[in-house]
Formats: sequence, C-alpha cells, structure tokens
Amino acid sequence: MSVERPILYICTRCDGGDRLYDEVRALRKERELKEIFKVDEVSCLKNCDDPIAIEFSGKKRSTYSRIDVRKKDAEEVVAAAVAYAKLEPGEELRDRDL
Repeated sequence: MSVERPILYICTRCDGGDRLYDEVRALRKERELKEIFKVDEVSCLKNCDDPIAIEFSGKKRSTYSRIDVRKKDAEEVVAAAVAYAKLEPGEELRDRDL
C-alpha cells in the first residue's frame, strides 16, 4: 500500500510564480524530497491581489493557503512543505511553520 503524498500547489499565473515553481522543484530534487511531497503548478488560486499564492493539500489534513509569497522564499516554502508532510492526521501546522 502506497502512502499518498501531500501536494504543494503553486500558482504559476502569479507574477514570479513560474520561477518559484521551478526553484521549489529544483530544491525538492536536490534534497531528495520527491517521496515526501508533490509539487504541482496551477493556473490560479484566486488570490491575484496578493501574489504569489501557494496551497498545501493532503488526505486527512487541513488545507493551508499562503499568499504574498516572494520569489526569494523557495527555501521557506520547501521547509513548510516538509513540515506539512510530517503532520499526523488531525495535527495542524504551527503558524511559524507556514
């Protein structure tokens, strides 16, 4: 039985979103985190006034959205995705982890 990995969605329609997406994917590969979380691009997360928008989603987990992510935040986004992936069902992320 395989474990369903949580997904990090990055809005690539946001200004700089495509660059953040590429940087997060590169960091995930470099740090061998592909088995920890997925990363997927989406065309809109409906937060166009505060780009870049990202969202964490996973089975039996709360969904978290974060807006106003800067292009330079790829390291922080990867760290938050790892923290999210480590959650047990019913656990919530602490604000400082997001």
